[in-house]
Amino acid sequence: MRKSAFIFTITILSICSAIGQSNADLLKKGLYLRSAGKCKDALAIFQPLLQKDSNNVAYLQYTANLLAKVWHDKEVDENECTPYYIKAIYLAKKAIKIDSTSAEAHYAYAFAVGVLNEYASHKQQIANGKLMKDEIDKCLKLNPNHAGAYHLLGRWSRRMAEFNGFEKLMVKTLYGASLPEATYKDAADAFQKAIVYEPEYLVHQYELAYTYHEMDKDVDAQVWLQHAINDVSYKGDDADNVKDKCRKLLAKIR
Repeated sequence: MRKSAFIFTITILSICSAIGQSNADLLKKGLYLRSAGKCKDALAIFQPLLQKDSNNVAYLQYTANLLAKVWHDKEVDENECTPYYIKAIYLAKKAIKIDSTSAEAHYAYAFAVGVLNEYASHKQQIANGKLMKDEIDKCLKLNPNHAGAYHLLGRWSRRMAEFNGFEKLMVKTLYGASLPEATYKDAADAFQKAIVYEPEYLVHQYELAYTYHEMDKDVDAQVWLQHAINDVSYKGDDADNVKDKCRKLLAKIR
């Protein structure tokens, strides 16, 4: 091989290696931003990665979760956010099809279904609730320490506890006679576990406080609300919004 051809080959190999390393670095950075609550910045990293490799499970599952999270936090009307929730569901299902043992993929699916469910009809909400619970269970079976899944379990349990007799009958029809009753205590226990595994995330604290308020345990609710309001370490995209919700609930309780 001539020297020029040899140098050209080495250059190409070096570029390919650098690209591979760059993707790994971007994945690491994206995960760091996501864990810090900087979901918009994380999504800006994962979407281009997914465009490069549309069959990469990590890119699929994290893009799905972040897409649903970012658009949910925007608090826009149904017509604007629904297409993104539907896309998130598609990406999560694709990730599961490629790797059904990915806890994050099942979590992303459950989360996307959960936010889409906020705009669904009452009957569809109940049907989606079954799907959401199935995906939460799969996630926790694969990763028993998944804070996000415990948060969703808390939301699911609280919604079940709110159901009236007719609604519970519909749920049991969909689930079967073996469906356990979900209570506010079940919801609180799930949110507590979410806090154990992700103590810095203020949303867990707010939802636990809200659940305590629903249980008429306002003293406990105030403790968690004040804790979230006083927190100065969490700098996530939703920090100000969550603290605002905490202040409003705290004022209502007092």
